[in-house]
Amino acid sequence: MVTGTMAEAAVLGVLAPGGMLTAAQISEQAQITGWSARRAIGQLESRGLVMAVPYASRWSITPRGSTAWTTKFRRYAR
Repeated sequence: MVTGTMAEAAVLGVLAPGGMLTAAQISEQAQITGWSARRAIGQLESRGLVMAVPYASRWSITPRGSTAWTTKFRRYAR
């Protein structure tokens, strides 16, 4: 199971190309458990790195998240 920063990096890596994905899609593409994906999404959302689409249960990366991905989290990429 991937937790903490590695899970957050995996989520950002999946969202980095753009688009809006559900937690299940993020979990599948990042190859992490659903729980880890939802926890990472919550942490990233609280820091303004991803944003939810109201009533759609989908998330996308913010400009701030893109910057964090290219400068900090990319080192965790698989």
